[in-house]
Amino acid sequence: MENTAVNTKDKILDISQDLIQKRGFNAISFQDIADLVGIKKPSITHHFASKEVLGIAVVQRYRETFATALNRLTNDESVSARDALNFYFTPYQDLGETGDKICLCASLAGEFMALPIDMQKEVALFFNDHLAWLEEILVKGQKLGEFNFTEKPKDLAHLFVDALQGALIVQRATQNFSQLDRIIRTLTVKLKS
Repeated sequence: MENTAVNTKDKILDISQDLIQKRGFNAISFQDIADLVGIKKPSITHHFASKEVLGIAVVQRYRETFATALNRLTNDESVSARDALNFYFTPYQDLGETGDKICLCASLAGEFMALPIDMQKEVALFFNDHLAWLEEILVKGQKLGEFNFTEKPKDLAHLFVDALQGALIVQRATQNFSQLDRIIRTLTVKLKS
């Protein structure tokens, strides 16, 4: 019985994340989620007391997934800074290939002021985590001679996050599927200046 509850909870989280990435948080309802999971709407409140609680859980899981992967790269001395950066591009490329989804936290950032405060905090933490990680990788790559750039690593980290997130949004709107690849190539060239 416990496995079924865990599977249902995971399905609710998966479906919620997918819907938020496609539509945004305020454009989905428990009924939308219940229909796609194949449960009754009140069953969701068994796992998540409110939409806010569900939203926080979705963002926390998303943050933790990225944090685990990025920390693994940081702690593996055999991974070059360039390989770590290429790995970082992969989720963006995967999202870009869908044509209808963007980064969960970019979607939420688009409706930031309408989000509950605790969700706002989680979204901000996601971006702060990524900026700090990128800055660390850029510093590592510069020290090891893998990267050559003149900007401050912190400024360059901001440029990377802003450009990648923006490219996904613009690509979805224009259906120009070369948008993200062009941005990644441009960002990579900045590391050789």
